[in-house]
Amino acid sequence: MICFCLFFFTSSLISETDAKYSGPIARSEKRILDGKLEFEKTGNFPLEWKLYFKAKQGDFVVFYDLNGDEIHFRYRRNKFDLDAEFFVKDLFVGNPYRVKGEWIGYYYYSVDERGKRSSLPTPKKLPGEKKEIIDKQTIPIFQLREYVEIRTDDLLY
Repeated sequence: MICFCLFFFTSSLISETDAKYSGPIARSEKRILDGKLEFEKTGNFPLEWKLYFKAKQGDFVVFYDLNGDEIHFRYRRNKFDLDAEFFVKDLFVGNPYRVKGEWIGYYYYSVDERGKRSSLPTPKKLPGEKKEIIDKQTIPIFQLREYVEIRTDDLLY
């Protein structure tokens, strides 16, 4: 009887939290794996995403989706491009953004003859091999065009 009551209590808590605030990016929003499936079917990769900002890495800003998969956006030509640094100065780690860009390539983690995946990715430009592009480990690379922070009207208390 105690086990049944505990199950009922925890299931009611879970259903209450599902009805409350779910975050600024809906769970139904397109994810990177969905974009790869879309590319596999239509040959077009989505150019607009709703993602969370992770970090700046070299000439790239890195965003991730709800699954934790990443997309890299090239935002500057080289380390001396100060205008591009000014362009991305408002990005804040963990904040959600609607990001647009032009798809320019991908990072591919090759597999050797023993079936082991490389720990270092190989940058590849478009057009690429369809099999490599839709691989789950492949990271798309875009040229950053614009980003807008996603704000919610929900009140949190």
